[in-house]
Amino acid sequence: MESAILLAVPDAEPLVHEWRAKGDPSAAHGVPAHVTLLYPFLPVEDLDAGVLAELEWFFRGIDAFQVEFSRVGRFEHAGVVWLEPGSDALVELTRALARRWPECPPYSGEIPIDELVPHLTIVHTEDRALRQSAANAVSPQLPLRVLLTQAALWVRDENDEWAQRETFDFAPPE
Repeated sequence: MESAILLAVPDAEPLVHEWRAKGDPSAAHGVPAHVTLLYPFLPVEDLDAGVLAELEWFFRGIDAFQVEFSRVGRFEHAGVVWLEPGSDALVELTRALARRWPECPPYSGEIPIDELVPHLTIVHTEDRALRQSAANAVSPQLPLRVLLTQAALWVRDENDEWAQRETFDFAPPE
């Protein structure tokens, strides 16, 4: 059983929900529109009160911040169409989490930390036509500006369903 630390982006749902329902497997398993900060995180059995308290402390030290998703990007080799956040804050946040929990490198270390591209997935599919349709539909509706105020710990159960287990509020924006 796995866990992940995500930034849910509910303001993006009207823009991407239809496309995620058609072409993002994580949506079918209960995950909302989000930016992944750390996946995989610790095994579920290791998520004790100490880990939860440390996550709460960590995120309380982050001021809520605004992000503007300004363009559609693509990882063609992986079949992913995504929204690009125009902020280095997400990269820095991911790096800080990875430094604190080095046993949990983002994406199992498959992507070097200095090459990470935090993003919000629109579709993750082999269907090239669906990827193109999603990009064409979403692009004219950008930019999307959101205020990120909390992170969340998500866990996957034995049925491959994801559920939010805890939320961690950021400090108020300066």
